[in-house]
Amino acid sequence: MATTARNDRTKPTSPRVIPFSTILRSRVKQPQFYWFLGHFFTLYHFIRFHLSFYSRDLQRYHYKFLLLNISLTYAIVLYQFYKSDQLNSKNIRTQLRKLDNLQYFLILTILFIISFFFNIVLSGAIYSPVIFSLFHCLNYFKENLLPFLPYLSKIVKITINNKISGFISSYNEIFLQMAQTLEILCGLRCGLINLPILILKFFTIEFGSPIVLIHIFTVFSYVWFFKLRLIQSQHFKTVLFHLNNKFNQMIPASALPFWCMYRDFMIKCFNYIPI
Repeated sequence: MATTARNDRTKPTSPRVIPFSTILRSRVKQPQFYWFLGHFFTLYHFIRFHLSFYSRDLQRYHYKFLLLNISLTYAIVLYQFYKSDQLNSKNIRTQLRKLDNLQYFLILTILFIISFFFNIVLSGAIYSPVIFSLFHCLNYFKENLLPFLPYLSKIVKITINNKISGFISSYNEIFLQMAQTLEILCGLRCGLINLPILILKFFTIEFGSPIVLIHIFTVFSYVWFFKLRLIQSQHFKTVLFHLNNKFNQMIPASALPFWCMYRDFMIKCFNYIPI
């Protein structure tokens, strides 16, 4: 008996597309998603902060929520450290010297509390965390949301992915240096200009003023953070060294001795700040 052989050709099945809503529901269960949202809203309030130049009240509003969102991102990271035993309360002082996430969390939380209760704004302090937020936000979006977005063709997604990847690889190092430079400039302004003026004001024209005292605490907190960054980061020290050399070259020769005397005095005061 002859048997006939049939060649059953099955059509290749296309990979199953997971609905974006399903992806989103799974992401919502992860702490990293809220970390991303914190960075996203940090950028939103940063933009609104600068667009609200016509209203001081609006700027204060967006400044507060910017600090709140960015503080929450660091809180999430620190919680992950705590769960993995990388962070504990037994050697918190040592960890404060080493963990930049802990340093940023403390200063940003202090600034948020002060802004919430006293409406004090230290605008120069927000630029470096916002720069970090930009790259964190872009990277999370590229890796975790972009591949699953509906209504976009594969080619469009690849194009957007390549654009984001190119931007990160091209500008990450430049923006990191910019962030550190902005931190140093803010720290120098606080320590060399703002703090002495506020202390002088507290003991003279606004003697014993509680609000001036809060301002002093705000500025001193950033100087304290500046010292932490100086201890923790060798690159931070290098950038500060180059900025100091450039600044010395800009000062007229007649004023240089006075500047060096004032700088050395402030460095001695700075060394007394406890860490």
